Parts: sequence; C-alpha cells; structure tokens
Amino acid sequence: MVGIFLTTLSLLVVLFFVMQNLQSRGQKKVLPTVTLTGAIGAIEQGKVTQLHLDDGSRQATLVLTNGVKVVTAYPLGSGPELSQKAIESNVKVTASPERRRSIWPGLILSLLPVALLIGFLLFFMGPKMGMGIGRLGKSKGRPAEVPKTRFTDVAGADEAVAELTEVVDFLHSPERFITAGATVPHGFLLVGPPGTGKTLLARAVAGEAGVPFFALSGSDFVETFVGVGASRVRQVFSAARRQGRAIIFIDEIDAVGKARTSNPNGSGGEERENTLNQLLVEMDGFTQSGVIVLGATNRADVLDPALTRPGRFDRRISVPAPDRVGRTQILELYAQNRRFAHDVDFVSLARRTAGLTGADLACLVNEAALDAARSGSAVITSAHLNAALATAVMGRERRTAVVTERDRNITAWHEAGHAVAAFLLPHAESPVSVTIIPRGEAGGVTWMGGNDNAFVTRSEAQARLVVAMGGRAAEEMHLDGDFTQGAASDFASATALATSMVTEYGMSELGVAWRTRTGQRSEADQVGAAVDVLLKRALDDARELLVTNADLLQAVVDELLTEETVDGEMLAALARLFEARAPRKLAVTRTG
Repeated sequence: MVGIFLTTLSLLVVLFFVMQNLQSRGQKKVLPTVTLTGAIGAIEQGKVTQLHLDDGSRQATLVLTNGVKVVTAYPLGSGPELSQKAIESNVKVTASPERRRSIWPGLILSLLPVALLIGFLLFFMGPKMGMGIGRLGKSKGRPAEVPKTRFTDVAGADEAVAELTEVVDFLHSPERFITAGATVPHGFLLVGPPGTGKTLLARAVAGEAGVPFFALSGSDFVETFVGVGASRVRQVFSAARRQGRAIIFIDEIDAVGKARTSNPNGSGGEERENTLNQLLVEMDGFTQSGVIVLGATNRADVLDPALTRPGRFDRRISVPAPDRVGRTQILELYAQNRRFAHDVDFVSLARRTAGLTGADLACLVNEAALDAARSGSAVITSAHLNAALATAVMGRERRTAVVTERDRNITAWHEAGHAVAAFLLPHAESPVSVTIIPRGEAGGVTWMGGNDNAFVTRSEAQARLVVAMGGRAAEEMHLDGDFTQGAASDFASATALATSMVTEYGMSELGVAWRTRTGQRSEADQVGAAVDVLLKRALDDARELLVTNADLLQAVVDELLTEETVDGEMLAALARLFEARAPRKLAVTRTG
C-alpha cells in the first residue's frame, strides 16, 4: 500500500513539472512593449499594418509598417474600442478568444506538501499499523524457511539437545505418540543467559525435523496501536498451521509474556496484555497439532503464570553457560573450518575461559583469526588465542593513551595490590595476568583465573572482598595514607557481594534470618551496618596482608613498571623469592 501511494505521488510530481515545462514552452517570445496611448497614436498615424488582440492575456500585438512587432496591454473591456480604431484606419485585425487557464498546476502545487506529509507518515508508521506483517510469516503460497542447522552444529549443550530430540521425534512420526495416547508438550521454554545458544538450538530442532521455521522476537508483537499485536499473533500462528507441521520460535518472549498487572500502565501496557491473551488463546488450540512453539528468555521469573502452566509451555529446558567440557567442544567445533597451529591446546584454553558463553567463545576465536590475519600468519597460534582471550576478558589495549608517570605509578601499585592479595590468599581465585596497559575504560586490569564451581563458600566470598580491597590498601601504602578514586568500581562490586552475603547467603553476624530484605527502614539500616562491617574487615585484612608482604608488593610494582604486564608464573617466582605467605590471623585464613 505504501509503495503504491509513493509511486502515485511520484507520478503526480513528474506530471506537474512536465505541465510547467509545456506551459513555459508555449509562451511567446518576449517583444518590445509600448504604452496604450502610443499604440493608438501609431494606429491613427497609419504606422500599423496588423493588430492581434488576445483577450486571454489582454495584450495587443502590433505589426508596424517596417515589420517590427511591439506589444501593449489594454484594460478589461477596452478590446472592442481598440479594434474599432484599427478597422477605421484600414488595419488588419485578428483576435484570440479568451482561454481558461488550467487549474491543475496550481492544484497539484498546493496539494504537494500535504501529499508528501501523508506519504512520510505512511512510510514510517506503516510497519506499526500492520503493513509489515510479511516479516512474521510467509504468504500462503510460499513456505517458511527450513533451516540447514543440525544438532551436530551445536556443542556444549548436550542435555538441552537430548530433551529437544523428543520434539524432532514427534514431528517425524506423530502417529507413534498418538497411538500410545501420549500428548507431546505444546511449548518448550529455553531458559538461559544471553549467548548460550538458545536460538541455535531452536533452528537445529527445525532443521533436524525438516519443518518450516517461523522465527520472530517478542518485541515484534508489542505495539502501541490497539489490536495490532493480537492481529500479528493470529497471522503467524495461522501461517504455521497452514504448513501442517512447523516450529514457531519466539525469542525474548518476556517482552510479550511479562506477568499481567491489575492496572496496566497506559495504552501500551493494555495492548501488551491483549497480545499476551491472544498468544494464550492460540497455544490452547494446539491439541493434536503439528505446530510446536519454542520460546527463549533470560528472564523466566517475570513471565505470566498462565503462559508457563501445563498445556502451554509445558517443558522448561535450561541452557546454562557451558562447563569446561562444553567449552572445549565449542572451541573444537569452531576450529573445524580454520587452520590452527599444532601447539594450540583447546583443553587448556577451556580451563581459562570459565564463565564465557558460546557466543563469547565464537567472538574469541574470530578475534584470534583477525589477529593472525593482521600479523600475516597463515595459521592461528596459541599467542593469537591468548591475545584474543585477554581482549575478551580485560578489553582491548589502548597503547596510544597518554598516561602521566604519576598515574602510571599509582596504577602499578593498585593492580599489584589486587594481584598479591589474590595470589597469597588460599581461598581466592589465582591471578592469570596483571597489566598497567590501559584496556577498555580501565587504566589497568588484574585478570583472575575463575573456575566452574557452582557454590561459593564463606571463606571464598570473604577472600573476594579482601582482593577487591587490595587496590585501595596498596594505594594507601604508596601515598602515605592518602588514596585516589581508582577503587570506585572495586567498592561497587564488593558492596554488591557483601549485600548478598548479608541478605541472601546468611554469611554475616545477623545470621540466616536476614536472607531477604523486608523493606523496613530499621532493618535496612541494620543490613547496611552489617555490610559495612564486612567491607571494613576486608580492608583491614588487605592492609595487613600487603604490609606483611611489602617486599613482594614492591617487587611486583617494579616489574609492572618495567614490563607493563606480569603473568601468574612470574608472580609465583617472585613469591618464592621473598617467601611470601598470608598471615594466619586474617579472617579468610581462619576456620570455623
């Protein structure tokens, strides 16, 4: 519709300019002008041989005896008098009838701004008004896409693949389930953090089953205009049913499936609830249907209970970040179409990538390939992967950043404080590398190794607090008790951890009764006081730890100022040299 309107508008514009051009071409050549009195005098003196009157423009053209043409204008109603004088003087008189001027050029010119405004409104608001429905599903005569993705293209999610195999079996042979009296779940909800492969899994299910795949986002259904979202839901489900067997995949389903409230916030909230209601109705009509809905979200806690009840999204499939074995499989999968050096050890690399998702690992391998291409290498080496991993974890180096010598020294002390505390505390994560080269938004970074442990003990949580405070404690040693704002981000992360220890983990003096916040002012003050106790104790422990091992701290600072980057092996060598150890009286080294 928008295309037809814009085409018509373009034709009108072209027609207007063509008519203007023709009108300009039809105009007569400009002639010398004389006054009406002069023209009458020339006629009476016999100097005029021909006279042509044009009542449309009220102009008279006179041909003089010497052949020269002149033109004069005459008032309305003076044409007969002028022609009478010419006839009396034996002048040949001709006349043109009065012509009506075309109203089209003026009409088009006046309507052109309005037409352009309407065209722009339709162009930008057309998709919101439902004119872009085609992007949600194909037309009746064109089947939806059948993905080429297979389960062999998925790695690090073996449990999710095993559960989704049931969907493929049902789509391949539904009669086997129907004969046994079994009902396959109508919907499968994929839950996991961003980048873990939920969309890839959904495409693999459709590819394995060989059925059309309708992929869309929850935000595609949410519109401000009442009724548009519900109409889109009906359209995409109707298109899927026409295929017989199909998979509808709704990514970020929390955008449309958020829990309803008794008081929707404005028309937008009301429209979202209407859309959700239509989605619930459509999913209820899937009995013995070959259409299965897959939803994906990282906010399953905000979904409406009616959406997750049996009969709709019956099955919830967890797609967490991959473990060490899963990361190894993902790295090996991405290595199939790339050339790697023989010294590359994916198992070792997987150990150092704890917490990274499949998307992070894909970015890491691609960054290593780009680094290899920039250096002119035909293969990807361990050095390329290590550099890419450092970029992924700590940010890209900013070698051109201007850093004063004073700031460079403060950064070295700050990062050395983190690194020494992390290395010496038995319950802390071991540091992999520490650098004073600016990376990302930070002036320096200490990279901790991480692990795949799902549980955090109290000693480990306390050690994390001490390591976070190590930067501030080292600054105080360097600046004789003074300090900078460089520990702001450390305090923010430490405060968040300490708050969880008090209100969720029961790891404070308040005990387990404070696992949740009640919202009362007095209780909030007690929680804040307990958090402050944990942070002050961690800062005191960090000060004592670094003062006790001042020689090691100074050696790490000197090494950073010389080499700019110190790895874990160098830290271990320096610690052996100075026989460094954590004081036994620290809170994080005590038991019980």
